[in-house]
Amino acid sequence: MTKMIHMPRRAALMAGISIASVALGCSAHAQDAAAPEQAAPPAEEGDIVVTGVRASLSSAQSIKRNSDVIVDSIVAEDIGKLPDRNVAEALQRITGIQIQRSFGEGSSVAIRGLSQVRTEVNGRDVFTANGGRTLSLEDVPSELLAGVDVYKNPSADLIEGGIGGLINLRTRKPFDFDGFKASASASVNYYDMYGKSKPQANLLLSNRWDTGIGEIGVLVDLAYQKTAFRQDQISSQPFFLLDQSVAANGTPNNATDYATAQGLGRLGKPTYLPHGVGIGQYLGDRQRIGADVAVQWKPTDTLLVTGEYVRSDYKFQYGDYSFFAYTGTNSITPDYTAPFTFDDDGNFRSGTFVNVPIDSNTSLERRKSVTNDFSLNVKWNPTSNLTVTADGQFIRGVTDGQRSIVILHSNAERLYQVVGNGVPTMDILPDSNPANGNGSVTDIANYAPLGGGYLDHIDHSVGKEYAGRLDAEYKFDAGIIRSISGGLRYTDRTAVTDSSTYAYYGTSALADNLYEVHPFRGDLYRGYQGVPAGGVFFSRGIVLDYDATRQALAPYVDASQRQSLLDGVSYVPSDRNTQGEKTYTAYGVAKFDFEEAGFPLDGNIGVRVIKTKVATDGFSVQTPQAELPNGEPTNGAISYVPISVNSSYTKALPSLNLRYHFTDRLQLRLAASKGLTRPDFSQLNPNINIVEFNPGNGIRTSSSGNPYLKPLEAKQFDASLEWYFSRTGSLYAAGFYKKVDGFIANIATDETYDFGNGPFTVSVSRPLNGDNGKIKGFEVGGNTFFDFLPGLWSGFGVQANFTYVDSKAPSPAAQDNEGNALIVPLEQLSKYSYNLIGFYDKGPLSARVAYNWRSKYVVTTRGNGSGELPIFNAARGQLDASLTYTVNDHFGLTVDGVNLTNTENRTYYGIPSRPQSSVLNDRRISITARLTY
Repeated sequence: MTKMIHMPRRAALMAGISIASVALGCSAHAQDAAAPEQAAPPAEEGDIVVTGVRASLSSAQSIKRNSDVIVDSIVAEDIGKLPDRNVAEALQRITGIQIQRSFGEGSSVAIRGLSQVRTEVNGRDVFTANGGRTLSLEDVPSELLAGVDVYKNPSADLIEGGIGGLINLRTRKPFDFDGFKASASASVNYYDMYGKSKPQANLLLSNRWDTGIGEIGVLVDLAYQKTAFRQDQISSQPFFLLDQSVAANGTPNNATDYATAQGLGRLGKPTYLPHGVGIGQYLGDRQRIGADVAVQWKPTDTLLVTGEYVRSDYKFQYGDYSFFAYTGTNSITPDYTAPFTFDDDGNFRSGTFVNVPIDSNTSLERRKSVTNDFSLNVKWNPTSNLTVTADGQFIRGVTDGQRSIVILHSNAERLYQVVGNGVPTMDILPDSNPANGNGSVTDIANYAPLGGGYLDHIDHSVGKEYAGRLDAEYKFDAGIIRSISGGLRYTDRTAVTDSSTYAYYGTSALADNLYEVHPFRGDLYRGYQGVPAGGVFFSRGIVLDYDATRQALAPYVDASQRQSLLDGVSYVPSDRNTQGEKTYTAYGVAKFDFEEAGFPLDGNIGVRVIKTKVATDGFSVQTPQAELPNGEPTNGAISYVPISVNSSYTKALPSLNLRYHFTDRLQLRLAASKGLTRPDFSQLNPNINIVEFNPGNGIRTSSSGNPYLKPLEAKQFDASLEWYFSRTGSLYAAGFYKKVDGFIANIATDETYDFGNGPFTVSVSRPLNGDNGKIKGFEVGGNTFFDFLPGLWSGFGVQANFTYVDSKAPSPAAQDNEGNALIVPLEQLSKYSYNLIGFYDKGPLSARVAYNWRSKYVVTTRGNGSGELPIFNAARGQLDASLTYTVNDHFGLTVDGVNLTNTENRTYYGIPSRPQSSVLNDRRISITARLTY
């Protein structure tokens, strides 16, 4: 709990060491390697006041100041109390980190513009089984964590794998506490758009005992979260330029586009028309269950054994209402009798279209991920100078996913649309011809006759890893070389992913009880009026039950497909992607200090050498051309031809870290290193589907992964000037430069195949190691409490930081809708971002108000459902706040809120005048009661 402690200077110094030690929990070498060394800063004159917020800031600042490498940290204010409930959202407060949100919650991060980030728990591998290499940060309950460290230029003793950086999540250990410790918290979280409340709880019990076989400690930490979300979205479909060109004889090259421009009176003027609009309303929930069980045994003063089990269990589900009036890549027909407006560049602003197809979808998406992590660590100090550590780990992750979509068809007789400034407007109206029906989007009779369809997909991933390492460090009592350390590490990892193709079933008109009318106008987007009254959907109550959905639809599909639908989609051999990877690592690091030579410089130099062996298995799905009895060509029998590829590579990763002490409080850091990031397992997938018969005489196309991909490599340089003017006060400025080799991009190339009928050409899109890229920028920031102010005013404090990142990287996939190449920044990278956080911590009251802002960024260079256009996210900022009242040493109450400014998220196609979507998410208000003994 937040507690005020007044103490003299030397006692405060020792308390600072204790706080930092508890925060770090460095009982195992795997943690030692990932948690910076601690040393208290010079004591300040006068009394020091240490409270919850102050203690966490002091500890985080001490980590940054005394680390051998460049690191930023977040330390929990109390047990189960990171500054933010979500790990990714807590990380966004760190300079240089930008996060991505999924349905209102932080889900992934990029460090200095690079999403190739390594994640660890207590200095060991951790991952979510999903074809990738890292942990989905949304999977972990933040209550399990004592803190988070972010390494931006790792040294050779840290595990390789992230050219962006390394994020280490730290849990607590029983020897972090002097004796018995108990903490419990309970929360209720209210989500205002959804109108639902969900519970959250955390329990930690820890104790240590002196026994006849040495000291033993046991810690159990359990966390449970249930959250809800609602996301409302109004979208415009991609903008297409009308082709008004004519051939040499004066004939239009595209008669439809030419006639459209003529009807609009825009011949000779550039004219961009969107091909429709869409509405999405997503209603869902998340559940997180986390467990951390740690046992420590110290049989002698020189031996420490730590065993730990960490489990994260994550469930995610939503059912949505998605409503589209959209022509796809087909032309859209204006109502020439209605007024149209365009901006000066020819971009559509308002107008009415006729006979636009409608898809009304109800869907289910689920993901369940479980990660079990077992570790055993033995730390031996045979002498005061020598430390030997052995560490073993087994980790297993399983992820299961489902995606099913029920589609209804209808028609918009007249679609009125307005885009430009603000939220898009859309309405669907009847035309003047009664023979076309009443035009109502809430009348089942306008959907049933057109039927619909059902899409079914499942996936299953299993990842396993065995890891072992042996490390030793010898410290010298005097001299320039302060210590020499080295180690060996071995890993054996497998990843098996099954992902079905989407099975499709056409459906006829359904029974009336399977339809549901869902309102939009006045309910969607916090009461927005510029949308249709509603839509007709397949029952969402049924679609949330995967088995019940298939059973309900079975009578309405073709009899030949009925049993297949009831059985559910299954896997074929080519749905499986199998990867095996072994690594063999050796490293050496020397730490030096020239203080005895009268020169205030220290640091470390080292090298890490890794040999990686990769085994990849999959299938080539081959469909040769055959002949019907009448001699006409057709598809022949499908065959699955196994593919096995073995590859290996060896890399040396040197590193150098220097720290020059201008004074006790002012220091300069310089760092240079080389890093790597291995391709995701999904990118290595060799499966490919080749069909020889080509009835349209167009270009045969296919896509595949590439088992021959090499890792991305980065040469990285950092400089950081840091001034620590008090225990909770600092200013810093840092510059960085990264040169990345081998960016991976999907490239289409012509490949030749022969299934016995002669060679034929297929354009195959594969990920390839391409050109190099450069990332550079700077960071500035600082924090302080205003202790010089009188009385209650001295409780105020502020933390602020700003990041500038510029990138030059290849983006061969980026094109406009005429197929012209575009130059865009790295995906997910904002050039500018900042945090501004205000604190109050005095007596029983503690408060925090945090605003995070980032400038526009590229979401994707080629968006699915965007006409393959790049999609940009507009600048956005979000305000969060919390208030804690400490009743006594054991009990406190906290109220916190997220997204208090009701931030709208907007995306657009390339330029802001071509909007894509406007999105709103819940505000969350929480009340938490916390007990600590």
